[in-house]
Amino acid sequence: MSYWNFSFLMTLLWLSAILFACGLIRRVFPSYAKLGMPDCMLAGVLGLVLGPQVVGVAPFEVADLEAIVYHGLALLFLFVGLQTPPPPSAVGGARSIAIGIPFTAVMQGIIGLVGVLVFVAVSGEVLHPGFGFMLPLGFNQGPGQALSMGKAWQATGFSDGPQVGLIFAALGFAWSVVVGVPLVAYARRRGWITAHHGPGSGDGAAAETLPAAEEGALDPLTIHLGLVAVMYIVVFTVLKGITGALVAKPQMAAMLWGFHFLIAAGVSMGTRRLLLGVLPSVKLHDGLLSRLCGVSVDLTTAAALAAVQLAVLQAYWGRVLVITTVGGLLSLMFCVWVAKRAFPEEPFEHALVLFGTITGTLTTGMALLRIIDPELRGSTANNTVRGATGAVILGAPLLLVIMPLPTTAFPADFPGTTYLAIGLLAVYLVVLGLIWRFMGPLRVLRPVMSLWPEGSISAAKADAAPRSEA
Repeated sequence: MSYWNFSFLMTLLWLSAILFACGLIRRVFPSYAKLGMPDCMLAGVLGLVLGPQVVGVAPFEVADLEAIVYHGLALLFLFVGLQTPPPPSAVGGARSIAIGIPFTAVMQGIIGLVGVLVFVAVSGEVLHPGFGFMLPLGFNQGPGQALSMGKAWQATGFSDGPQVGLIFAALGFAWSVVVGVPLVAYARRRGWITAHHGPGSGDGAAAETLPAAEEGALDPLTIHLGLVAVMYIVVFTVLKGITGALVAKPQMAAMLWGFHFLIAAGVSMGTRRLLLGVLPSVKLHDGLLSRLCGVSVDLTTAAALAAVQLAVLQAYWGRVLVITTVGGLLSLMFCVWVAKRAFPEEPFEHALVLFGTITGTLTTGMALLRIIDPELRGSTANNTVRGATGAVILGAPLLLVIMPLPTTAFPADFPGTTYLAIGLLAVYLVVLGLIWRFMGPLRVLRPVMSLWPEGSISAAKADAAPRSEA
């Protein structure tokens, strides 16, 4: 019996069983399948209901669910990074992802801080500026970063910081699911979705033959999992070394552990190049890797939703609801508006992942993408992984420079430093827009107010070429 005293194992077993049940629901009830809601998101909602917070049937531990989300995200990046990269024509999509994520985070930061100032002016109560920053943290960075930053701001007077971070993250997931799924159905009716997703999509992907095991040799799946295990050990070793050198800066070291998936992306892409150059006999199979991607997305998405804490909604629901509603609507409109203006290929697919990422996490963005591209074989999945590293680099000024200004000076310099932070955010938003325009594929197609213009980036470039020659 002692072998069963392992909470993580039971959490994983129950989560997998709920995922299986949701798969059966799709097959038994065709009407549910027509809704287009991913099974993993339904599993997350059921896990939340069946867990200790509501019914109490599933013996979930929040720490175990968070561990699944944490490690599942890194494994997803390892699996995707080993796949064949997109063609050169799709690189523009990766650049737009790299710029689009921090661009929307800065935009959300402005919305959040303006909301704080409005609440203070209306109610007369002083509200910590970190409350406003929870919009980009909870929506754009996910529950892990929102929780850790809220914990750090407790020392500056934001006593409920961690709980507020979880509230924003929970509502971000709600926006991703409740709005993202109908958005896919709307896009299908409007003909916005690309019909073909990569060389192995559709029926061809389903019929693709998986590699057979040689006599006496390891199964190909074992080889792939073993390779991923080696890479993850490397990721841990790198993080351990970097954080060990930052003993004098514990807050920065703690934040680096939250960016483990970026180290994983670099390690996986470097490993692929190394194998192609040094060990060409080791064959990587895209079909097998795409299946592993699917497993990772299913588990991490379900675990993230099941881990949401309901009790923290009571004290702040009114103010949170206003800020998240404004932020969610503007984020949605921006993602649709920028789709054909910033993504040369698969514009809606890229916009969908961007929306899922800036309201939830990268895994929820990937989960929405799987509604359209079940095997993640199109260029969008690859571009998302490759663009994520650049997104963190461009987002660093927000996290490391602008956010500390009003939060560390609170309450002595409030609201002066909050106004200063809004001004800096506005300046950085313009800087990111210029980078996107002149170093990325962003083009302002007309009519400007149209969410889905008739033209395309390629046509805009073709029209600009004769004028430049003249």
